[in-house]
Formats: sequence, structure tokens, C-alpha cells
Amino acid sequence: MQQLLPGLWKIDEIGEAVHCYLWEWAGGLTLIDTGMPATAPKIIEALLKQGYALHNVRRIIITHADIDHTGGLAHIQKVTGAKVACHVVEKELLEHPNRRQPVWYLRPLFGAVVALSRNFQVQPVTPDELLVDGQELPEGFTVVHTPGHTPGHISLLHKAKRFLIAGDVLANRKDKLSGPAPLFTPDMKNAQRSIWKLAKKYGDDFDAVVFGHGTPLLQNGDKRIKALASQIFSADV
Repeated sequence: MQQLLPGLWKIDEIGEAVHCYLWEWAGGLTLIDTGMPATAPKIIEALLKQGYALHNVRRIIITHADIDHTGGLAHIQKVTGAKVACHVVEKELLEHPNRRQPVWYLRPLFGAVVALSRNFQVQPVTPDELLVDGQELPEGFTVVHTPGHTPGHISLLHKAKRFLIAGDVLANRKDKLSGPAPLFTPDMKNAQRSIWKLAKKYGDDFDAVVFGHGTPLLQNGDKRIKALASQIFSADV
């Protein structure tokens, strides 16, 4: 595991295709997202290797119900006994993973891949806690509803520590900051509004930003997001 900031770890044992994070705080451990189905054992192994007792993982917060963010959820929840939290709107997709679909013209291919590959088959999970926009969590996070990529996508803002866990509302691949992947974003306009929300409503509350995909921005993340928001919406004028 790689420590990015005091208390915030990236579980890099699962590779770089997708990122999930561990937040160490006074109340225990909180896991943010759970990778692909096949990576669940690697996450468990990483926690043990770091010296963490699995029962200290008190909560798993899901930013959104994509296969690469919830694939390991059922297994990790069973092993740790952690409570699962997601946005109230995302509950349906956690309980019915097959309802998460790409853009319409990819759906037949996507359905075939899911049916044929065990690594794309996600077990349904019923969340223990449903979150809403602006909710303050015991971990110190403020829940920021950032829909578009999925209806109940959330980002997690830690104002006291000045960092943002963006999930997939943003990506930073090859140091190029962008919005979410268009092929898996059914409402791109709403996704762009979510970027604007992060920039304009919360842009003065964080410096560092970490992503579901791409390299963390440990400095000047606020400035980069504000610049991207201005670029997106200036193009619409």
C-alpha cells in the first residue's frame, strides 16, 4: 500500500487500472471502493500485510456501482463484517448490478462479456447506510453528490485535511485531467455540471485530489479542477 497523505492509503497491490483507498482515522479503517471481483483477495492480503486487523475495517464507502469499484464488495464485506454505505440513488445498482449499462450501442457486447467472464460478474449487496448530498460522516468526509457517470455517484471531501476523493467524476490519465469515460457515462451533461459543482462550490476546500483512474494530484488539484470546469463551460458559450 502507498501512503499518499497522512491517513490516506492507495491499495496499489491491485494494479493501476483502478484505484481504491483506505482511510485510517480515530474510529478505525474505512475502505473507499473495492476494485474488480478478482482483486478482493489482494485487498484483503494488502490489509493484513500492512498489519491491520480485518475487523477494524468498520465501513466501506462506494463512490459508484461500476464493476471495477464494487466487484470485490461482497467478498470484502463478508470477510471484514464492515458496513456498506452508498448514495441513496445508487442503492438500486448495488442491489441489481446488471442494471448498470454502458451507452446503448455497447450494451450487447458488454452483456456478452459479463455473461462469459467470471471477472465481470458482481454479487449484489444491500447497503447498510444510504448517504445524501452534504452529509457529514464520522470519518470527516462531506458527501458530495456528483451524478452523471452514474445517477448516485459521490465524491468525498475532507475539508479538515484538504483532500478530495473524486471517484470517477474526474480522471487524470497521463497527467491529463478530464471528465469521466464517455462510453460509460449515460448523462455527460450532468457529469459536467458535477465538475462545475466541485470547482465552484468546493474548490476552495481542498488541495489534493485522488481519482478512481489516473495519477493523484497532491498539490494544486483545486486549480486544475477549476481550470477544467472553466474550459468545459467556456466551450458551451
